[in-house]
Amino acid sequence: MSKSEPITISSNALRQQVENRLDEWIPDALWSRAEPYARRKLSLARERDPEIDYYDNQYLVLLAADTVTEFAFSDHINARSMAIMASREN
Repeated sequence: MSKSEPITISSNALRQQVENRLDEWIPDALWSRAEPYARRKLSLARERDPEIDYYDNQYLVLLAADTVTEFAFSDHINARSMAIMASREN
């Protein structure tokens, strides 16, 4: 059992706090991938290191914000790569 407080934050509250932290709106398609990834990542961390006492709702906000940023960057790079590859075919 983890020494951290239980994760109780709802999806809507988490999204609102992440959007406030990033100071931008998160597209639904991005959020639908990033939120479960961040929640799963935190769940695994809590299982791996149960003695940590700061894996709480606020930590999930930070983790979800990082995940959104990383996924958005990855999406951008993939789209740019596809555009470059398509331009080389012409």
